[in-house]
Order: sequence, then C-alpha cells, then structure tokens
Amino acid sequence: MTSIRLARRPARVLLASSARHVVLLVAAVVFAGPFAWMVLTSFKSTAEAISFPPAFLPEQWRFDNYVQLFEAVPFGRYYLNSLVVAAVAATGQVVTSLAAGYAFSRLTFRGKNVLFVVLLCALMVPFEIVFTPLVDVIATLGWMNTYQGLIVPNIPSALGIYLFRSFFDGFPGEIEDAARIDGASVLRRLRSVAIPVATPMIGSFAILSFVYNWNNFFFQYLVVNRTDMFTVQLGLTQLQAAQGGTDFSLLMAGSTLAVVPVLVVFLLFHKRIITAISGGLR
Repeated sequence: MTSIRLARRPARVLLASSARHVVLLVAAVVFAGPFAWMVLTSFKSTAEAISFPPAFLPEQWRFDNYVQLFEAVPFGRYYLNSLVVAAVAATGQVVTSLAAGYAFSRLTFRGKNVLFVVLLCALMVPFEIVFTPLVDVIATLGWMNTYQGLIVPNIPSALGIYLFRSFFDGFPGEIEDAARIDGASVLRRLRSVAIPVATPMIGSFAILSFVYNWNNFFFQYLVVNRTDMFTVQLGLTQLQAAQGGTDFSLLMAGSTLAVVPVLVVFLLFHKRIITAISGGLR
C-alpha cells in the first residue's frame, strides 16, 4: 500500500510541474506574440502586412522598410527629441526625488508627516484630472512646443520621493549620526553618506524614470503640435498622416525602433527595476 502511494506521488508532482510549464508557455506566447508579430510585420510588404489570412513570416524580407521610414518622416529628429526629453527628465527626477526622499526620512521639520500624506494622496490622483490646468500653466508660460514644456512638469515625482524615503527609512543612520557629530552639514551628509549608499536605488529609479518619460505619449501629445518637436511616439502618428492612411509595414518598423531603447534597458537592468519596485513596497 505504501509503495503504491509512493508511486502515485511522483506522478502527481510530474503532472503539477507539467501544468505549470504549460501555463508559463501560454503566458509567454501571449506576451511575446504581439512583439514578435510587430517585428516580423516590419519586414513585410504593405500588401502582405494587411493580407488575410495573415502570414506569420514574410515571403520576402524587406529591410528597405526601415530606409523608407526615415524618408517618409524625420524619424532621426523624433528619436533625438525622445532621448533628450527622457534623459533630462529622468536626471531631474532622480535629483529632486533623492533630495526630497532624504529630507522626509532623515530631517525633522514642522508638518513633515502631513506633507508626506499629501504627497501620498497625489499618487492617487489620476493625471486626467489635472492635465487641463497643467496645460494651461504651460501655455501661459509660453512653453508649448518646447523642451522645457516637455521636461520641467515631469521632474517632480511623488513616486520617486516615496521610493527614496522608503529606502532611507530601511537603512541604519549610525554613519550619518557620526558625520553629524563631526560637524557635517545636511548637504555634506547627503553627498558623502547618503548618495554612495543609495547608488543601487539611484540606478534603479533612473531606469524606471527613463522608461516612463520615453513612453509618456499622452502628456507629449498635449504639449506638442509642431512636427520638429515631435517625439518618437508622436512621430508614429505623424507617420500615419504622412502616408495618407496606415502603411502597417512602415508603422511596425517605426514601432520596433520605438521599443528598442525600452527593451534594451529592461533586458540589461531588469533586476534593478524589480529592486526599485520591491524596495518601495517593503
């Protein structure tokens, strides 16, 4: 009787393991399938891209679709705009979030807890509620169709402040106490103690911030209507208009190039991204 139970147990374990692998395989196909379809469609002809029934692989690989993409619209300019906006906004978010998170964690000042609660409440306010007055302010300042209009409003980050505050709260303060006893100012402690300690968190949040600002289509759509200031995401809509319709092969080529920086960042730094998110949730 015991031997029968022992024989059945490995069978159950094998069945459960097989079921898990099947579920994971299906999930991988569901998530990776659209990306693979996008990349493959970027090498198809226009007729083949919209043919029915669709073919998964191109009959003839058309690498010149990427050349036509840069001829149809100034895609290089769009790419440069996206890089400038994402890099500068991410740098600003890291600097301000690091300083504010350190202040909330280590300094004592009147109204600190109330201010932090207000900050947390700001995380729960949808952007759709505030974008109208925000765009009005940007227009009043004359920042429409400018780099500062695309960058400055995105520098304050309630999420970044929360993540850095949580990080510093979980780190012992003995070294900073010793530096304070030695007469180090707040800025000196921040520069000499806090920043070296927070280097992994800085890198993680910088990656998150870059990806967010690279993909921030809705805000960019509200602020920019001049083609020379278009980002990659806005350029894809311009690509459709420039073709007088939707050329899916060129559109997929542009979409593939648009996702490349995000994909590279995620593949290289996915552990840091997970660290940043889990660090803020602890």
